[in-house]
Amino acid sequence: MSMQQSVIRQSDLLNQLVLDRRTAEELGRVDYLWLNPKAHRVEGFTCKSGFLGGKKRSFIWDRIESIGADSIMVNFNAEEFADPEKSEQVFSLIGHEVWTKAGDKAGKVVDYLLVPQTGAVINYLFSSSGWRGVLDGIYLLALTDISSIGSKRLLVPDSVVQNPQYYAEGLNQKVSQAAEFIHEDYNKTQTELEAMRRGAQNVAGQFQDKAKQMAGQAKDKAQDVAGQVKDKAQDVAGQVKERAQDMAGQVKERAQDMAGQVQDKIADIKASQPLEPHQNAALPPAPDIIEIKAEVVREDAEQK
Repeated sequence: MSMQQSVIRQSDLLNQLVLDRRTAEELGRVDYLWLNPKAHRVEGFTCKSGFLGGKKRSFIWDRIESIGADSIMVNFNAEEFADPEKSEQVFSLIGHEVWTKAGDKAGKVVDYLLVPQTGAVINYLFSSSGWRGVLDGIYLLALTDISSIGSKRLLVPDSVVQNPQYYAEGLNQKVSQAAEFIHEDYNKTQTELEAMRRGAQNVAGQFQDKAKQMAGQAKDKAQDVAGQVKDKAQDVAGQVKERAQDMAGQVKERAQDMAGQVQDKIADIKASQPLEPHQNAALPPAPDIIEIKAEVVREDAEQK
């Protein structure tokens, strides 16, 4: 038999997976151990499987090949296997009350320690409920300290429970440890929050610097765009002014041409049809009217 632990608690084996060493098939899970309190030895165990644990198998301790952290390996042969019968001396001490010979209740048995190779019990564990100033917790109960064992309780000397050997943290110790843990966790949390605050400030500063940089870039870009727009507007205004001047010159030249043509036409008319004397007295000469109209056209062209 190979074991990974030199001493284990009975409670650590409960609900442990049981496997067939030869086939690696699951046989069930440990339901309870067969403790012989008079011999202080575990003689075997029962495991359960199937729907609601309805199927049960029993094994003597010698059938165990190894006990690991996750399973118990047993030598199992379905053809020759038969459930062994428990002896009459097998019963559990878990839950038995611990009483002193003076008649005081000191606590109750909650577990026991055993050697995996042999199943031998080396110590029982009992919980104290604060009897005579003993702190709440779990304490060792040596085999030699047990005076007698009954169906519901066992007797021990007064000295055994007055100065018991401490095994696990009791309620008061746990509260103290919890307070220390909370204090340490609070300090750690404060440190982490301070680091987070500094980090947030650094991020905020970086964000502000980046925002200023972006604002400066945006301002420079806006100024560049404004300058380009101004230059473009000036170019367009110059082009419009030049275009207007060109058009005014063209209109002026056109008006002068038209005025010349009109004068030439009037001269031709005068030459071909001279006016009567009475007509000259009533109306201004035709050439004067045409010249006035030509002058108006020229002035209008110059204004444009």
